[in-house]
Formats: sequence, structure tokens, C-alpha cells
Amino acid sequence: MEQEEIYLLVTRYLARQTSSEENEWLAVWVALSPANEQTFEQLKVLWEGSKTSPAPLETAAALHRVKARLVQPAGPAPVPVRRPVKARAYQLVLPAVAVLASVGAAVFHWYPQPTEPVAYRVQRTAAGQKLTLQLADHSVVTLAPQSQLRYPRQFGGPHRDVYLEGEAFFEVSKDARRPFRVHSGSWVTQVLGTKFNVSAFRRAAHTSVSLVEGRVEVLDAHNKYLLTPGQQLLAEPATGRVYRRVFNQAKVVAWKSNKLIFQNEKLADVAGEIERLYNVKLVFADSATAETRLWATFNNEPLTAVLEALQLAGPVACRREGRVIYISERPAAARNE
Repeated sequence: MEQEEIYLLVTRYLARQTSSEENEWLAVWVALSPANEQTFEQLKVLWEGSKTSPAPLETAAALHRVKARLVQPAGPAPVPVRRPVKARAYQLVLPAVAVLASVGAAVFHWYPQPTEPVAYRVQRTAAGQKLTLQLADHSVVTLAPQSQLRYPRQFGGPHRDVYLEGEAFFEVSKDARRPFRVHSGSWVTQVLGTKFNVSAFRRAAHTSVSLVEGRVEVLDAHNKYLLTPGQQLLAEPATGRVYRRVFNQAKVVAWKSNKLIFQNEKLADVAGEIERLYNVKLVFADSATAETRLWATFNNEPLTAVLEALQLAGPVACRREGRVIYISERPAAARNE
């Protein structure tokens, strides 16, 4: 049978206008190959979508009954006998056939076919290093220090998926047909085209998604959160708390220009930012020292300037040994000098 005749027979079957012999022929044809079965299922979906009152359960049951009647002997498949279609039946289904024929060429674009395994690239940054990438869809990603992005060489399938460990700023090109998804820890951030920052470092006190432009939705195992520009979704792994809040854009994306902005924050909470930017390790002598609060802005300044500011922030002393910075309580005598 020609392709259009197959469409006609399937349509007549779904309209319950086929004979038992035609049902048997169709069952044989569906069973001949997985491709035939897939074509039948796709045409069935299109048929049901065009009906005013679809009855998918009845259609599936009818198909099951037809397949159950099929007893295919060993050897070559039986050759179906072509029979003329009655004029009245043809007139009844002609509009549906026209619709199916018109979309027949496109149907395989709507239902993804098996593809080759996705080839991924992995980019990593060291401490003090940033990297800007342009992906295959022309989206631009700026990777923060000590971060990693895994992304496909070419995007295929219904989504554009990338995998982030650390922090990155995304400028996503618009594609309404294929949402862009960032997988970071237990979160999936999905967008069509927008600008946003994701921070998801391992063992960090917070995980966040900060939206600069457009709209995003963030999904975890149980919930979906919608963000509008200027909103940040913040999670505290230690407590399990997740909440939205307004964020300071200049502060969140300061790392892109080697800036650090601290606003009455504990040294323990900002130590990671200092370590990633300057490739050092901060070691606190005790919890009280780690609780010292810092209010300062560093605009691409050397590490020595940061250490001096730490010592001015409270009664702390900094001692450097190579890449390790030891922070301890300043002796009482030194405080009075």
C-alpha cells in the first residue's frame, strides 16, 4: 500500500468503518516492524487530538482486540488483499485523511527518534580563573572560579541540558521549542531565554538561583518555584529551608569582575569566595573568630588588601604560610596598640 492508503485505512479503523478482513490486514502490517507500530501510534494520537470528544481508552482497547486476533504463521508475512473503498466511507473520512497526509511528513519531527549518544564537553576553572563559553545554541556561560560545566557539543532532543558544579552566569538564547535546563545538585533550573546566576558549590552554606532577566522555574524532587526578575531562590542544605527573596544584583554577579562585596556577613560564610578568587585556604582558630562580621567592598584588589580589611573588621589576626591563611583572635595587648 502507498503511504496515503495506509493513512486512509488507519483513519477508517479509528472511525470504526473497517471490515474484519481490513482489521486483520492492519494488524499484520503493524506487527511487521517497530516502525509500522510507531507510525500507527502517532497517527492515532493525531486522530484523537482532532476529535471533539476523544475516547483514547476505547481506541486502545480496539487496537488490543485487533492485535489479539492476529495469529501470524511462521514464514513470510501474508500479503494483504486490496479491496476498493466504498465511496461513502471515503467521503466520510476524506477530511481527516487530508489532515493526516499534510502532517505525515512532519510527524517524525514531533516525536523524537532514536539518536546517537550525546557527546559532552567538560570545562573546569581553577581558583582565580574565570572562563566564558559560547554553546552550540549561541547561549553564553561565564564560569566562576573553581567551577565545572558539562555540556553537549550539539543540542538534540526536546531540551538543552547542561550540568553545573560551582557557579556560573547564564545568558540563554531563546528557543521556545527547546527549554534550556541547568542541572545543579538537586535543582533543575529551566528557562526559554533569559539571564540568571546559579551558585551550587559542594558543602557551601547556601545554594541559589538569582534571576536578572526573563523568567525561570526551579524544580527539586518535590516542588516547582517560579522566579521573576530581581528574585532569588535560596536553599540552606543544613536546615532544608528554601525561600524566595529580593537580591542585590551587583553583589551576586560581582565575581564576574573580580569584585567582592560583603555586607555585614560572617567570615565563615564568605571564606569560600575569598578562597576561590585568590587561590588560598582560610583556616579559623575557633568558632568565635569565624563569626566575625565583615562589611567591605574589594574591587579587583590584591590579597594583602583583603587581609588588612579582615584585621580591621574585628579583633582578629592573619598569618600567611604559602597558600594557607590562619585567622585567629588578636591578643589583647595588640588590640590596645
